[in-house]
Amino acid sequence: MSRDPHCIFCKIVHGDIPSVSVLETDQAIAIMDVNPVVKGHILIIPRDHHSQVRDLPEELAAHLGSLVPRLTRAVVAAVGAEGSNLIINSGQVAGQTVDHCHWHIIPRFSDDPVDWPWPHEEYSGDEKAQMAFRITRELNGPAD
Repeated sequence: MSRDPHCIFCKIVHGDIPSVSVLETDQAIAIMDVNPVVKGHILIIPRDHHSQVRDLPEELAAHLGSLVPRLTRAVVAAVGAEGSNLIINSGQVAGQTVDHCHWHIIPRFSDDPVDWPWPHEEYSGDEKAQMAFRITRELNGPAD
């Protein structure tokens, strides 16, 4: 199991820092967020240290994703929420404050303090097609 001795989430995963767990598997834990956006906010944390979502092995990402529906149903039912957000902040510029990939499940209410939706940009001309081409090229790897 990979571990960063300076990472707060690695310390939580290994029991060095106490947390309130709601679910544990051999690959992940789900805990109550100590500073919730809305009460009932939980974190899904892989046991292995991976800094960002792009660093996760696909099998581990699939396991984390498989926990989301069950955990979301439990959070929404437990707090009587009207909806929920599943959020992964990947990188400091995206709002990630702990350098250990983790997923947020946040219960939502029509009168909660969260400001949504985000602002949106528009593509012009063939920008969207060009962007799709570049992303597809990255997915398919370099041409031989």
